[in-house]
Amino acid sequence: MHEALMSGSEILVACEKVSSEAEVTGVKRIYESLEFNPARSIPSSGTRTGWGLRMIRNGKMGVSGEWGMIDPFRMVDKTIGSCRYGPKAMFSFPETSPEPLPSIPGNFKAIAEDKVHSYLNTLQTEISRIHPHAALSARVQWSRDSFVIMNSCGLRGSYTKATISSRFSVTLPSDSGLLQSGYFLSTTDSLPVMNDVLEMLMLPLHTGELNSHTAVGRKNVVFSPAAFSLLLQAVKAGVSGKLQAEGASPLSGMEGKQILGNQLTVRDLPLLNSGAASAPFDSEGIPTQDKTLFEDGIFTGFLHDLGSAAECKTESTGSSGRNLGEHSKPVCTNLTVDPAMDGSVNTLAETGSGILVTSILSAGGGNAASGSFTLDCGRVYLFRRGEIQGYYNGCILNGNVYNALSKVTAVGSRQYRIGTDLLPFISLSDVSVR
Repeated sequence: MHEALMSGSEILVACEKVSSEAEVTGVKRIYESLEFNPARSIPSSGTRTGWGLRMIRNGKMGVSGEWGMIDPFRMVDKTIGSCRYGPKAMFSFPETSPEPLPSIPGNFKAIAEDKVHSYLNTLQTEISRIHPHAALSARVQWSRDSFVIMNSCGLRGSYTKATISSRFSVTLPSDSGLLQSGYFLSTTDSLPVMNDVLEMLMLPLHTGELNSHTAVGRKNVVFSPAAFSLLLQAVKAGVSGKLQAEGASPLSGMEGKQILGNQLTVRDLPLLNSGAASAPFDSEGIPTQDKTLFEDGIFTGFLHDLGSAAECKTESTGSSGRNLGEHSKPVCTNLTVDPAMDGSVNTLAETGSGILVTSILSAGGGNAASGSFTLDCGRVYLFRRGEIQGYYNGCILNGNVYNALSKVTAVGSRQYRIGTDLLPFISLSDVSVR
């Protein structure tokens, strides 16, 4: 970390004569990974270091970013060029440093290649026990990431955290063609709970005695956590203070009003112990805080970085996020939806009859800002009296996210990790299916 602080200081020194204010962010990732498939396993390891620079010059904000070996003066030149067409700087960089935090807890040291290989072999064995011809492919990466931020106003901050990112896919030949499923999640805990992985991977691979049916019209639809996650992308965009500042969010002026079904409480938890997106401060050095975005379906407020907060005449919520070389924007971190206190896990029994969406192939034709969606779900499953009885290929769902999420029939009693989010199954009524 001392080395990182020295490199960041060199970049700041290079900015002194050309910028009124400057900010440097750095990231160093030390990682190992294992690629796994039925034929072979391929380990790899490495280190990546990157730096980002933001500066205010002539009243405008400029950015640049580089990976690998850096030349501070080259970065400054690139940022000066960005300032010429960058947005107006409506705020000053903060002067107060966040509280020191040496590291976010994680089990990085407990992960090793042989342990990961054994885990994946056991997972393949369990998958084969369920479907003898199913084949698993996976990539598991475990890393220790170090982050540092400093600016010319005196702010200094750093922390490290362990992250385990796992991506799984299963292919299965069947009488109706090749079936595939995928599952991705990240955590700071350890390797994923195997039963959760099995459940999410095998759910779309139902090969029982099912008949093809047609399902069109207005239907009850149960979304698996993976499908629910994609549906929530529009909500993540809608709560952004950047869209509020641009007058583009459908949630503008809706604070304190019932937007979603009263069974839904949605939170953004950057301080979640096991959250892969957890951080003590955001990409501008503002301390993070857990936030409830919707309380029993009532919208409580927007997420802001320094820029959107200045435009909306409010304060940052510590929600800035950006990639190196990009401008900041308000982002969600570990998005969670509270599970039901009772009821079934998958909500099929409470719903009675309808269709089960286990995955979404593409989300083309929608508009995240307005909340409209067109989802190509591929194969979905028809159920009656809580039991799957058939399937329908080529299913397309249309509608508006906020309208759909206002018609909640049931919420599952258990959360599953999807990417960095924690989500249950959810049942919605009156969804357009074609």
